[in-house]
Order: sequence, then C-alpha cells, then structure tokens
Amino acid sequence: MHHSRFDHDVATPHHQNGNKLMFPVRNMTTTLPPLATLCERCQVLQFNDSKWPGAYKAGSKSDGEYLEVLGGQPNPYRLKLDYFVLDSVPSLPWLSDAAQNGCTFCSMLKEAILRFAKPSFDQVFVSLFYQWYPFNEIEEGGQGIGLKSLVAQLLWIGYDEKGDHLSRSSWFNFGIDSPPGPCAQWLRLESCPRDEVLCTENMRMISESLERSSHTKSSIEGTTYPTRLIHVGTKTEEACRLVETSSDATLLESSDIPFAALSYCWGDIGEQFRTETWSLHERIAGFELEQVSPVLRDAIRVTRSLGIRYLWVDAVCIVQDDLKDWDRESSRMSLVYQNSTLTICTPASTTCQEGFLSRSWSMARLPFKSRIKRAVSGSYVIRLIGEVTDPFHVVSDDLSFALSHSQWALRGWVLQEYELSQRALIFGQTKIHIVTEHGAHSESNEVRNSSEYTHGTRYLNPRYGESRYMNWLMLVEDYSARRLTHRTDKLAAISALAGRSLDVFSKRFAAGHVFLHADLFWTAAFPETELQVTRTALIDGLHAWNIYVAPSWSWASRDHPIKFYDRRFNVLGELGLAHVRSECEVLTASTSLAGANPFGGIKHGTLMFHGTVVPLTLPVQKLWRVGSSDVLWRINDDGSYVADLTFDWNVFDDDERFDDLLLVLIGSRKAEKDLPWEPVRVVFEHELTDEGTVPKPQLGDALIYTNLSMDRFPPLMDRWINAGTPSQNGLGSAGNRVVYGVLPLRNHDIGGLGGIPASSMSMKSAVASAMADLRSSPRYRHTAKNKFESASRHGVDPSPSEDDGDDDERYAYGIIVCQTSDPGKYLRVGVFHSVPRESGGLKYFQKYPSRTLEII
Repeated sequence: MHHSRFDHDVATPHHQNGNKLMFPVRNMTTTLPPLATLCERCQVLQFNDSKWPGAYKAGSKSDGEYLEVLGGQPNPYRLKLDYFVLDSVPSLPWLSDAAQNGCTFCSMLKEAILRFAKPSFDQVFVSLFYQWYPFNEIEEGGQGIGLKSLVAQLLWIGYDEKGDHLSRSSWFNFGIDSPPGPCAQWLRLESCPRDEVLCTENMRMISESLERSSHTKSSIEGTTYPTRLIHVGTKTEEACRLVETSSDATLLESSDIPFAALSYCWGDIGEQFRTETWSLHERIAGFELEQVSPVLRDAIRVTRSLGIRYLWVDAVCIVQDDLKDWDRESSRMSLVYQNSTLTICTPASTTCQEGFLSRSWSMARLPFKSRIKRAVSGSYVIRLIGEVTDPFHVVSDDLSFALSHSQWALRGWVLQEYELSQRALIFGQTKIHIVTEHGAHSESNEVRNSSEYTHGTRYLNPRYGESRYMNWLMLVEDYSARRLTHRTDKLAAISALAGRSLDVFSKRFAAGHVFLHADLFWTAAFPETELQVTRTALIDGLHAWNIYVAPSWSWASRDHPIKFYDRRFNVLGELGLAHVRSECEVLTASTSLAGANPFGGIKHGTLMFHGTVVPLTLPVQKLWRVGSSDVLWRINDDGSYVADLTFDWNVFDDDERFDDLLLVLIGSRKAEKDLPWEPVRVVFEHELTDEGTVPKPQLGDALIYTNLSMDRFPPLMDRWINAGTPSQNGLGSAGNRVVYGVLPLRNHDIGGLGGIPASSMSMKSAVASAMADLRSSPRYRHTAKNKFESASRHGVDPSPSEDDGDDDERYAYGIIVCQTSDPGKYLRVGVFHSVPRESGGLKYFQKYPSRTLEII
C-alpha cells in the first residue's frame, strides 16, 4: 500500500544552557494515507463546491484565490450530503458488509459507532454534512479557516426496560486537514499534524512558548515544591525514583528547579501504577520505565525530552492507602499545578493503560476537484476527533474538543488541575498544543490562538473580592457537570481552587458556599433524558449517611449539574451583590471537616436560621417549556400570580402532592425599572388553524399552543428560550388537552435589555436584536467595592446599595424544604422566586410570621 509523504525542514535543536530546554532531532515527516476507496453511497463525500449555498470565488490572483460562503443564505455554513444509513447496533450489518467490500469510510464509521455505542439503543440512523467555519468575521487573523469538518449526525433508537421508546442524538466530528497546495489554499484547510509527536519542530514550538512565558511561584509553609516528586532519570541513569523534596539535595539548593505535573484519566484503579504504604520504600529505591502504566511512561518520556528532571503524578507521589497523606496532599494541590513548569494534559488518553504519544488516527484521504475554479484539485484528510452531544459544538477544533468534550475534560479533578496551571501542554486527538498566558500555539499552525490562555496567574494576584466570588460561582457550575469516581471527593477535588479563589472569605466558607443569602439559590440542571430523579429517590439519597458528601442545602450534595440561577430569574444579575438583600438571620452555618483540609470533605453540616416561612398550601400549577421536556411550576392566590417554583427532582407522579413543603424566604433583589408584566392568554386546540399553527404572533402577545410542526414556529421559540433572552412559559389544561405557551419578553432576567420591542417587530429580528444587546452588555457591574471588601473581610453580609428601592418593587426568593423524620429538621428540595407583579414580590411574604428552622 502506497503512502504519500511530505517533509518539513529540520531545524537546529536547542541545547541545555542554564534553564533552557533540551530536545533531540526527530523526524518531522507527515505521512498521508492512500486515497480512500468509497462505496457507491459514500461517493457523496467527494462534494461539489458549486452546490454549496452562497459559495463563490474570493481573494485575488496576486494574493491567492479561495472559496468563500455568503452568510446570508439559509444554513450557509453546512452542506448536507445525500447520505442516510439505518443500521442495527451492535452488529451493524450494513456498514460491516460495505467495510468488508473495501469502503474506507464505512470502516471508519463502523469503528466509531462501536466505540461510542449507547446502552439501551439497538438501531442508529446516520446522516452527513460538511461544516464551514462560521466565525471568521469576528476573529482576528485574516482569512481564517474555511472547510472545518465532516460531521456525522447520529440518532440512536431503542427501548427502555419498560418498553418505552428512547431516542438520543449525538455527532461525530471529523476534522479536516491537508498538506500545503492548491486544495489547501482553496478550501482554507488546517495543516496536517506530524507523524512524530515529539519531533524537532513540535519541541521547538513548546520551547519557544515556554521561554516567552513568565512563571511565578507561590509557597505553602515556606516551600514551593510538592512533598514528593519523581526523578525521571538521566542519560546515564535510566531508572526513575521517588524523592522526598524536603531531603533531596538538588531541590534543597534552589526553589527554582523545574518540575512537570501530569493531568490524566485514571481508569481502573487496579491497573494503576501507584504508591501505597507497603511500596513507598520501593518507589524511593527506584523503578524501571517498563514497570509503569502507559500514560505514566509517556509522561516520563515527554519530561525527559523537555530536559526537565522531575515529574509529579498523583498516583505515585501520594500514598494512596494513607488517608492522612491523601488529605494533606489534596489540600496542597494548588502548589503542584501553579508551580509546575508546565502541566502535561492528556485528552488523547482515556485511561492509565492508554498512552498519548502514539499516533494511530482513524482517518481517510478524500479526493477533491473544484467546480468553481477548475484548476484546483487535490485531496484532504478527515480524522476522527470525537463525539459531541450538542450540535453547537460540531465546529470544535482539536484544542476546543480536548478542553471541553474529551473524557479527560469531563473528569472532576481536571478543572482545578488545568485552571491553576500557568502553562499547559495538551495532547489532543490529532495535534499537540502549548497554552500559556499569551494564548495557545498548535502544532503545524503559525497563528497563535489568543482566545484560549491559561488562568493560573489570576489566582496569584490579589483581586477585588466580588470578582473572585463571581468567578467561583462560574467554576462551580462548570465543575458540577463533571464526573468523579468517588462521590466523597466532591469538595476535595475543587478544594485547591476554593483555597485560591476564596482565601479572603475563608472564615465564611461552608460546604462550597460563601454568601448564603445569595448562593443558596441554585437550581438542578438535569441533563435531558439522562438522569431521572423522583422525589423519593432524592430524599433517600440525601438521607444516605453512609456516603455523606454535603448537607442538602449545598450544591455539593448533588450528582448532576447545577446553576446559580433559574432560567427566569438570576439573584445576582448584572449588578452583583449590590442590590441583593438578606431577608433572614443565619444563626449557625457549621460543617464538621473530614480532615485537615479547610476547603475539603466534610462529615456533617447544618444550617440554622430565623426567617419567614410560608406553608405551600396554594394550588401548584404545571407549566411546560416550549420545545423541551422541562416542567416548570407556579402558584397563584385566587387567580393572581404569587411565585414560580423549581424542584430538585424531575419525575413527578400524576397525583404529586406539595402541601407538605415550606417556602423559606432567604433574600430579595431590587427589580429593574419598567419591568413588563402581562397576563397569560390561553389558546386551546380548537382555536388553532387548520394548518396546525396559531395565527402569526406579534411580540408582546402571550401565546399558548400545542401540536405545532417543529419545522415552522417552535424552533424560533426554542431558540428564543435557549438563547437566554428573558422569556417565560405559560400553561393551560382543558381535560386531556395539554397546551404549551410563552409569555412576552421580560427584562428581569437580564438587566439592560430594555422593555418589550414594538409589537410590529418580527420574532426573528427581535431575537437578533436581543442577542446583539446581550453580547454588548457587560456581564457584571461592580458597585460599592469598598463596602463589599470591608464586609467580606469581617465575615458579614455586604449591605445593599443605598438606592435599594421600595419593598413593593423587590423580588423575593428562597429555598423549598420538607421535614425529615427527625422533628424540627428539614431538607432542601427546591427553590422559588417571586416577581413583584400581581400578588408576587417581597410584599407577599412580609405578611407571614418568622420562625427558626434547622436545615441539614
């Protein structure tokens, strides 16, 4: 089989000189696979560029001509191919037959489907489209990228244990690259990666990026080193050994000796090369490269190639069966990743038994001939990057995929490992990337990506307290969506970030919370179709003391993503804490630490406070979100709005009862000026037109509808909601008829967008206008800084702005609790917010008496 090759110039390597890095001369060849053999169905992969909507020849003969796509066309950045396959999983008879007959792409697709196969699904429907890069107009750097990826859209079909129909969508992202030539210039393709990961050119890229980057070390208890490091050996001494940094002669001479740190996926603990009490002296005596796991072996090779003598790996440098050692070292994790010369990140590996230096791509080379500029012909390579579960992420390049969608990126511990690092060397599925405070430099790419940079230095510099706090909330939202092998690591795995982010708030830190009157308002963000939680299961889980993680009022008590807002209400909004007021008195917020780490795991936690408590005796109405399975809830008093509720479970019985629950008022927030509010107008089924649509809506109307074609109006409404612009779902029910609805635009969710646009404005232009305003609006406005700083240092809640507004114009919000079997003790099971319209707002709750509650 013939493989094409093209070679790069071999540059003179650097040599070790002081702290300069050393690396050997290695092959910089890029080998291309042979042209793909394609079955009749897969011939459509050889696309016709003249068929792309809005495609035209741009540029000039002097500067180079290239294909461009007009943005004004319907779906201009996607070219759908005439490719549809329905096959059975896991046998995949159709794809298997085509692959056996020699089709390169069918073989690739079959392997990918088997790799990412979903349990409970026995069929998969596949369609294909090419993706043009849509963001060149808003990014710097000239022409940018053109043809970005080939995307396989998969619909997984099956049945659950009850026999109910199941379906789920996912997308395979195949990146596209090409060696320099007419095809690469015309389609504006990325350059090919090189055969050798540690080739001379890649090592030079790493070395130059590190030399341009600054590096500031912090210390804990007078040291800048972790307790233990691996000495990776020398040219004359191949064996590695574990060293105690407090007694190593080299490290005692200077606090500036470089060391690397490894961030990776563990996998099966039984396959891990690790240090335990019985093997500690063996590790110190030394071990050979052949003894260690593949991921550690590759990390040692990288460290050696960079001329760095020391490496930190948690499995080896922490005594894994010594709880005291583990607790102490987990509290010092910031010292590891902030002070490391660089962090070696391994998204290309999914387990310790999988290395990251071998380049065994799933790829195919496809021929191309332009129909617009007929002189252009050649080929390009498609390489599988991975699977995404959101269609908006199909434009992810190798770096974006590595940082956001890889198995490594979904690991809970990785957030603080990457976030605290000042330099990161990332081994992606197809390329390597070096990321510093100046941006990201990727293999075979001369242009630095300034949109991705490391954040480690931000935790070294003193910053305004509220900024740290707001950053902490965003980190927790990110972290809550990640996975942990052990639930009990929930607080420990983010404790280093907590220590660096919240050092000025350490006295008031309680189970991941700081300002209880604000951050107790968090909502469960259940992944669609993935997690089904009943009220009974929720309560049982919170009572499971044998695996205690956190009190019920803490976000850390849940195993699913959370958000510090409701889609219809944000406590902090744009004005931060300045316009938020506590409406309760916290008597006690105490936790019992599981170890010495003040930000780590806890054994028990309780919240005792005095405030307004309202029994949930009013009727609770059910609301459905348009184009989604989300269920929302509202209470009314004699037909007048009171509050919206969000529960911590998402599976409800037909006869679900709520009258045993209590609404506990925590805080209030000033309402925006000109807050619009209109009643819901219900449209029943018999009022729909024969075509199955409601009359064309005017913005400002409140619509309730059902049975609408998703190819007509609902996608626009769904976009309206998902875009985050202020919107609200209505409800209606008539016998067995379920109706859906949307209330008009409201600006209380996102301040600064103004009121409702003119009713004559089309829905599409209204969405575009709102999104444009949202992009230009500052995320946070910090006011009363001195007051906030003073309050946070003294451990009290910052007082609200003097321009606090009338109580009649304040939102009210709080948590929903239920009583436990232990009298006087309650569990948090949801949140509520009340808009100051009709009967709602703070004024409604002020007429109820106060009492003292203990929430566990």
